[in-house]
Amino acid sequence: MSIQYVIDGYNLLNHPQLAANKKGNSDRLSLLDFIKRNRLTGSPKNKVTVVFDGYPDSRERFDESDFCVVFSRMISADEKIRKLIEESGQRKGIVVVSDDRQVQDAARALGANVSSIEEFVGKKDRQKKPLDNGLEQKVTYSDMEKINSELRKIWLK
Repeated sequence: MSIQYVIDGYNLLNHPQLAANKKGNSDRLSLLDFIKRNRLTGSPKNKVTVVFDGYPDSRERFDESDFCVVFSRMISADEKIRKLIEESGQRKGIVVVSDDRQVQDAARALGANVSSIEEFVGKKDRQKKPLDNGLEQKVTYSDMEKINSELRKIWLK
C-alpha cells in the first residue's frame, strides 16, 4: 500500500533547517527539488501533494509527474489540507507534514498520520546520507531550542 504525503508547503519551506536551500523567487520549485533529491517521501509509488497558500505565479512551471502542487486560493492552506483529508477514502494512509499544531490536531482528528518537519527531513533511514542542502547539520533545530531554553532559565532569571 502506498502512502500519500500531504505537505504544508510554506511550513516546510520556512523551517530553519531548510532556510539555506532558498533561492529567491524559485523557493517553491527549489523546495520540490529538495524533496525529490533527498527522497524524503521514500518510494516513488508514494503520492505527494504539496499545498501552498494563495495563487501560483504564472512564471512557475511545476513538473506534476512527481508531485501534485495545490494552491489554496481563497482559503488557507490549513483549510485546504483539512479538505483533502476529508475527501480521501484512505485517511489512515495519509501522512500530513507540518509543524503547525492546528494542522496536526485536525489531521489526527480526521484519522490521518502526522509528521513534524524535523521528522520528515531527518528520517532515520536517511541518516547515513547527509541531506543535500550544502550545509552540514551538527545540532538539530529542536536541540538548539532546548539549549536556548535552558540557558534562558540560567542566565535570565
